[in-house]
Amino acid sequence: MKKYVFLVNTFSLKERTNEIIEGIEEASKKLKFKYIIETNNDKRSTEDILDSYKNKKETIIVVGGDGIINRALNKLIDTKNTLGFIPCGTGNDFNRYCRENFIKGSNPCDVLKINDKYFINIGCFGIDADIANNADFKSKLIPRKQRYNASIIKHFAKYILKKFTVLVDNEKYEKEFCTIIVGNAKYYGKGYTINPKGKVDDGKFELFLIDRMSRLKFALLINRVKAGKHESNKHVKKIITNKAIIKCDQEVTANLDGEELTSKTFEIELLPKKINIFYDRDLIGLIKNYKKR
Repeated sequence: MKKYVFLVNTFSLKERTNEIIEGIEEASKKLKFKYIIETNNDKRSTEDILDSYKNKKETIIVVGGDGIINRALNKLIDTKNTLGFIPCGTGNDFNRYCRENFIKGSNPCDVLKINDKYFINIGCFGIDADIANNADFKSKLIPRKQRYNASIIKHFAKYILKKFTVLVDNEKYEKEFCTIIVGNAKYYGKGYTINPKGKVDDGKFELFLIDRMSRLKFALLINRVKAGKHESNKHVKKIITNKAIIKCDQEVTANLDGEELTSKTFEIELLPKKINIFYDRDLIGLIKNYKKR
């Protein structure tokens, strides 16, 4: 009989925690597998729990948003464990890709390494990264689907561009970029198709260098990014590679699948098929659609 270890992120689920745990228990009975439920708390962190499994061979399914997937990836890399997830966050961008491309079960997946950190979906620098923690722009006057756009435009008005140096494939690009995107999968920002041709098992990643532009042009570009139609824009340069270096003369904070990394130099390398990702639409559906009696 199969056995899964569920790591429930109580800090992000908050009042939903008990209902999600009941959903896991019901799904386990229906699908007939053994299970262990672990919950993080003030005394036992996510990292502490994952460390306890580093010498084991388990399928560890994290329950929460993209951030906990990233934290689990960084702990489970180079172990014999398989990483799975139940998407219960606000963005769930990696799940969008998996739902379209993954088979039921284990899927070998490329991983990107930046300095001493790993990520699996999208990394960004510049304005996107700097406003990542302010993306939940709240205004009843703005439709929910446009609030991410509104957040970017609001911050763009006051944003001071930074000069980056990008070294890739024996080429050097040095200028003030609005944003730089490092893409393994396709989506970020709650469904924006930033990397339309992204594949997590092709041994390469896409690098997007987005030039300085006016606020109006940037606003128009955002709408094209939503639909994945920005690659032909003259302000966007796309490079396909497996290694790159990004430098800035001041410390900048990159955003890697919802987690932050601060440095002046970022050495990026793709590690082919470095981890197996467990994916099961039926299991996800049973847990997310469970309603507490």
